[in-house]
Amino acid sequence: MNWNNKFIRVNHHPLECKKVVCLTLDLEQDYGDLLEIPAYSGLQYVPTLISFFKKSDIPLTVFVQGSLFEMFPGIIEQFSSLDVEFELHSYSHRKYQSSNVRNEVETGKRAYNKYFSKDPKGYRFPSGIINYSDYEILADNGFKFDSSVFPSWRPGAFNNLNMPVNPYYVNDYKMIELPFTVFSRFLRVPVSLSYIKLLGLPYLELIKSPLLPNFVITNVHIHDLFMLPTASRINNHEFPSLNKYIYNKIYQQNNIDGLLLLKQLMTIFKKRHYTFLKLENIYDLNNANINK
Repeated sequence: MNWNNKFIRVNHHPLECKKVVCLTLDLEQDYGDLLEIPAYSGLQYVPTLISFFKKSDIPLTVFVQGSLFEMFPGIIEQFSSLDVEFELHSYSHRKYQSSNVRNEVETGKRAYNKYFSKDPKGYRFPSGIINYSDYEILADNGFKFDSSVFPSWRPGAFNNLNMPVNPYYVNDYKMIELPFTVFSRFLRVPVSLSYIKLLGLPYLELIKSPLLPNFVITNVHIHDLFMLPTASRINNHEFPSLNKYIYNKIYQQNNIDGLLLLKQLMTIFKKRHYTFLKLENIYDLNNANINK
């Protein structure tokens, strides 16, 4: 589907002359929807992760799977020592095809509100899969922005090669989409830790090159950073060969130190004088431009 006539590019002049990176974390069950039975062994690494962000002095946007507010409220509390913004990442992280989107949004919002006594501003769909009609559900529930879209291609999941690569306004639903960053309209490879793990040193060198955009939204999961004991439970049987190779390369190689890679990535940004912001800061800047 060509959505381009439904979107308006946000004229974000305050960012165009600056180097800005937003690091986001999807706090969710192990390996998203790749396990037949949800598991949560990755949450044991939250203290290690919090220690890393304290030392790095990096603000963070955390998209929380809504059920974690009910099941592991103490885990959420541990992040309070950081400069952190919490947003919503569905309720149960089911596969898109088998989920009731409205129920996921509304149940997740209730869990978020019960924990924080306020509503979330931002939403992220699992696995980067979102249909245009889903924006209506977000708008009905008062969300101000979404950050789900990869303007790239993932086999068996989505083909967004026709989508804008910069923040844009969803005109029908009065909402801002903050897509994940790719290198350009023509080089639609996401700037992310998982791609470093997948493509190795040549990709890391690409991130160090002048091709790196000035404005970056990137993302990590705990299972990108640590080898979890539940990795052996990833059900590869139903996937095409390419997907099996990708999941094995990213999630089942125990010789890759994901946290060290994250440190290297953040060091690259710092050496190139990027400012670290949260997504709510970007939303506020973009929304102000729209309302001028």
